Amino acid sequence: MKQEETMDNNLLTDAIFRIDTATGTRDKRSLPGVLAGLTNDEIIAFVALQPYQAHAWHAFLVQLAAMALHRKGLATPPTTEAHWRDLLRTLTPDWPQDEPWQLVVKDLSKPAFMQPPVPEKMLQGFKNQCAQPDRIDVLVTAKNHDIKMARMGHAHPDNWVMALVSLQTMEGFMGAGNYGIARMNGGFASRPGVGVRPDPACAAHFRQDLDLLRKNRGLLLDQYPDLYRKTDGISLLWLVPWDGQTTLPLTDLDPYFIEVCRRARLASAPSGVIASISTSKTTRIQAKDFKGVLGDPWTPIKNDKENTSLTITGKGFDYATAAKLLLGDEHYRPSPAQTQDIKTQHREIEFFARAMARGQGVSEGYHERRIPIPAPARVVLGRQQERAKLAEMANQRIQQCGTMANKVLKPALLTMIQEAPEKLNFKDRRADPWLVHLDQRVDDTFFPALWRSLAMTPEDAQADWLNFLRQTSLEIMESAKRTLIGGGARRYKTFVAAERTFFGSLNKQFELFQKQPGQAKHEENT
Repeated sequence: MKQEETMDNNLLTDAIFRIDTATGTRDKRSLPGVLAGLTNDEIIAFVALQPYQAHAWHAFLVQLAAMALHRKGLATPPTTEAHWRDLLRTLTPDWPQDEPWQLVVKDLSKPAFMQPPVPEKMLQGFKNQCAQPDRIDVLVTAKNHDIKMARMGHAHPDNWVMALVSLQTMEGFMGAGNYGIARMNGGFASRPGVGVRPDPACAAHFRQDLDLLRKNRGLLLDQYPDLYRKTDGISLLWLVPWDGQTTLPLTDLDPYFIEVCRRARLASAPSGVIASISTSKTTRIQAKDFKGVLGDPWTPIKNDKENTSLTITGKGFDYATAAKLLLGDEHYRPSPAQTQDIKTQHREIEFFARAMARGQGVSEGYHERRIPIPAPARVVLGRQQERAKLAEMANQRIQQCGTMANKVLKPALLTMIQEAPEKLNFKDRRADPWLVHLDQRVDDTFFPALWRSLAMTPEDAQADWLNFLRQTSLEIMESAKRTLIGGGARRYKTFVAAERTFFGSLNKQFELFQKQPGQAKHEENT
C-alpha cells in the first residue's frame, strides 16, 4: 500500500470483511454487517479465514455478540447492521471515535482493535516487526512446513483482523516474554473447540452458540461464583492499558471476556501495514492456577487429579480420543457446546473438534475432526443409559483394536520380517508402519461402524466389528508380504509361518474365532 493510499480501518463502519453469501455471490461487510448477516443466515464463508483460525473467529464473534446482548438486556439478536453497530458501541462507551474498532490508531495511548494502549506511548521495545499478517499467528513448526510463513504478498484488512484475533485469543507460550492465553492448561497446551452443531455452515453455528451463551451466562456464574464479576466486568481486554508488567485478576472480568495475550500495534507505512509486537514480563491475566478451567463454552475438562482443560497431543482427535469426547467418559467432562439441545429441522447433526497441538516452541499441527451423527445415533446420545452402553461398546472396540494390532498382526508381521525365528524380537520397530495402516483403516471406519451397530443385535454387532478387524489385518498382511519377504526358498515357508502365527494369535485372543477357527481359515483362503 503506497503512502497516499488509505486502508479501510474502522470495523464498525467500513466494509472490511470479504464474504461468500448464501445466494452464491461475494460481498463485503462491516463487523456489524457480519453479525447481521450471520443472524439472517446470509453468510456461508469468510474469504480471508484460514482453517486453523476458524475456532478463534467463531468464538470471538459469539462471545462479542453475547456480551453486547447482555449489556443491553436483549433476549434475541438484532437483524440489522445499524442495530448491531449501536450494540457494539455500548461495549466501548469511552471511545466515541471508535478507536477500539480501528486497525490502526496513531495515538498509542488509545486502544486499537485487539491492541491495548501503550502507556509509555512509544514502540521502542516492540522489536518484533512484520509486514504480513501470517507472520504473527502462523502455525510455527521446526521446519516451517505446516504453512509457509509470510505467504501473503498483499494482505487485505480482514487478513489482519483474523490474524490478530487468532494471535490474541489462541496463542500459547513461544519463549521468554511471549506468554499465552488464560483459556488453556499452560503455555504448551491449546484452546480446543469441541461441540455439536446442526450444520457446518457458519451462520447456523453462530446462532446456535450465541443462544447457548446467552442462556448459560447465569449457570456459568453459579458454577464459578468467585471467579468473575457478575455485572460491569471488563469485556474487551484490549481497552485496558498494558505496560507488559501488570496482570488482571479474573474477578475484574466478564465471564465471556475476549482476551489479549500480547502487546501488539499496527501502524501504516509506505509499503503497507507493519505489525510491532513486544514481549511482556508476565501473562495478561492471573489464571495459571486454574489450568484452563475457566468455563469456556467449547472446552472439555479432563477429570484428573488437577482438573485441567483438554489438551491435544500430536495424535489429534483420533478415534479413541473422539469416542471419549463424543460418547462420554469418566475421564472427561464435556464442553457446554457438546451438551446443548440442538433445535434443527435436519435429522442429522455434526460433532466437531478442533485444536492446535503444541510442543516447546513448535506446533505439532492443526487438528480437526468432524463426525456426522445420524438420527438413530442422535436419539441414543440423548438418553443417558443408552449412551452409556454405546460408550461401553466403543471402549471395548478400542481395546480390541489394540489387541488385534499388538497381539495378532504385529507377531505375524515380525515373523515375516525376522524370517520365522524361534523367538520373536518384539522391540523390532520395522512392523510399525504396517500397524499404522491398520490404525488408519480403523480411524476411517470406527464411527460409521458404530452407528451401523445400532440396528444390529449385540452379537451381530460384535461379529461385524471383529470380522472387519480380521479382514483388514489380513489385507495388510498380504500387502506386507510383497515387501517384507525376500525371494528364494524361504519365501513360502516364511509366509506360511506368518499365517500360522496370525491365526493362532487370532484364535487365542478372540472368542468369536475360537468358535469358528476353521471357518476363519477357510475365508482367508477364498
